[in-house]
Amino acid sequence: MFKFKKLTSLFLTLLVSSTFIFAQTPQTPQATDVSDKDLETFASAFQQIRAIDQKAQQDMVKAVQDEGLSVQRYNEILQSEEDATKNANPTEEEKQQYEKINQKIGAIQQKAQQSMQQKIQDEGLTVKRYQEIAFALQNSTELQQKLQKLMQPQ
Repeated sequence: MFKFKKLTSLFLTLLVSSTFIFAQTPQTPQATDVSDKDLETFASAFQQIRAIDQKAQQDMVKAVQDEGLSVQRYNEILQSEEDATKNANPTEEEKQQYEKINQKIGAIQQKAQQSMQQKIQDEGLTVKRYQEIAFALQNSTELQQKLQKLMQPQ
């Protein structure tokens, strides 16, 4: 949730914001041709999705803090839930806070995913086509460079 992989900042954002979209369809998109028009449409949708993702990240941090935990402590408890070798030893109060936070985060993620899907459709793409283009970007330095040029302020 708060973990990020080091890549170019634009491509990093693509991967992070696409997490919600990719989570919905488990199949791996097949290699596909991406026209310049497709890439322009994707870039427009991506910019809107990035804004939604940034707001969702802020809302998730706020949800953690509003319940009285630090993001660091929340992540420690989360990691101990996911990895049995890590024990965060949460107090009863922290366990209750953690559960409330998870409910809030789930709602934030669901709302963000719905908004992202709507923005994709508003741009004239299907979620499947957006996924195909994102997959093609992951595997093509040339497409990544084209996207970066499209995303530069003019």
